[in-house]
Amino acid sequence: MICECGAPLMVIRIEEPPEHLSKQEKLLYDRLCDVECMECGKVLYSQPYDYGKRINEVRDLNNRQKKEIN
Repeated sequence: MICECGAPLMVIRIEEPPEHLSKQEKLLYDRLCDVECMECGKVLYSQPYDYGKRINEVRDLNNRQKKEIN
């Protein structure tokens, strides 16, 4: 994300999923976050943090195989 001033926005707080949700439901919960501009200090509240329902795939640089982050 980029601020109106053109500087990058940094995540300063991530919402915790509600405690009443099961472990599985917490993984699927779309969290919000607050972000702050690294240059002008403007804070934007309740921005989307989780965009997808799947766990990101990453490549294991040692073995060059794809793995899922758990």
